[in-house]
Amino acid sequence: MEGLMKAVIVMLSLALIVGYAFQGWEGEQLKSDLIGRILGERGTGWIFQSRSQIKELLINDKKEDEQHRIYSITLTLQDPKVPGVYKAEADVTYNRVGSGWKIEHVGLKSLKKIE
Repeated sequence: MEGLMKAVIVMLSLALIVGYAFQGWEGEQLKSDLIGRILGERGTGWIFQSRSQIKELLINDKKEDEQHRIYSITLTLQDPKVPGVYKAEADVTYNRVGSGWKIEHVGLKSLKKIE
């Protein structure tokens, strides 16, 4: 019985590690894909100019079918040229293109200054 408990603990630990590693990889890919995109309305939204502006990216949810992938994300943003730190909630929609994925739309849910 004790051996079974240890095996279960090891399996759960590995599942958590793999899950965090996968989210880390997806998060890094999202950061790269967001460069050049606008979060919100042109002229009043956040323009992603570099990965360094994205201080944190958390994937809250992911939905996927054969042709679409939608990430619900939370971002912590800071631009060295502009004072303040901002928190944003957004949906990022990808379309399948060949064997890969390409961003179709970045939908802003909220953007607020937190510092």
